[in-house]
Amino acid sequence: MNKILEKFRKMKTSQKIEFLLASLCTISFLIGMPVWAWFSGENKMETMTKIKEPENLDIRAGHYHSIINFELSDISIEDMYDTANNVSKPEYRVFSVSAGDYRIPYKLQLAHTTNIPFKYSIYKATEVDSAGTNTVAYKPIYKDPDDPTTNGRNYYYQIGEEVTLSALNGDETNEVYYGRQIAKNGDACYIKTYEDENDEPEIYAVPVYLQSETITPTEKGEEAHDYFILKIEWDHENSATNFTNWNKAENNKETDIIYITASRSTG
Repeated sequence: MNKILEKFRKMKTSQKIEFLLASLCTISFLIGMPVWAWFSGENKMETMTKIKEPENLDIRAGHYHSIINFELSDISIEDMYDTANNVSKPEYRVFSVSAGDYRIPYKLQLAHTTNIPFKYSIYKATEVDSAGTNTVAYKPIYKDPDDPTTNGRNYYYQIGEEVTLSALNGDETNEVYYGRQIAKNGDACYIKTYEDENDEPEIYAVPVYLQSETITPTEKGEEAHDYFILKIEWDHENSATNFTNWNKAENNKETDIIYITASRSTG
């Protein structure tokens, strides 16, 4: 070290400046190497993320609008059955599922409480240009953030085949007595819904879980979506025989909660 200092002292001023600049450049390079390596690693990570983007499922309203347009609160029980003519007047709601870029197979699950004598079913649907036989109109209530020009416009959907739904927790022993299937009390679905063992929900507040078989997306591409129609009917037959005390006027504040989810099929 002393020899280096002695040589440095004997250098001319210009040589000393060159030596110091070279030393600073070397130190900067050594410091910069790990920083450059970190940025390089980040770029590689970003590239890997884009290539291996996670598959996802997304449920939205008709025409793949925001889910806020999947509106159920405006259903009127009084309008769902024509008592004078003995005719059912179902309500229909359109929703869509995006299976991601890779169009992964999935299952639909419909869960609902059973306060009101409703029957629920799901149908596959196809978007068409105009109204016709067996078509359902969907009209967005709110402007979609991604498509603000569609407020107030009608979209039409052809009703297709019914999606078979199997009850995961239906209590068949009480089906006849209550007029419609309610949920089991204490099974695996119940435990996942009510984790606190001190909960004592009313029997109609325990949701029935209905699940479809595997659904294979029929189209490919980022903008391709599968369309479905939720059909809600007034269960007139059972409400008239087993729910004689169920009065539309007296029970007009009863509510039900409906959940629709999509999950990747592993089977």
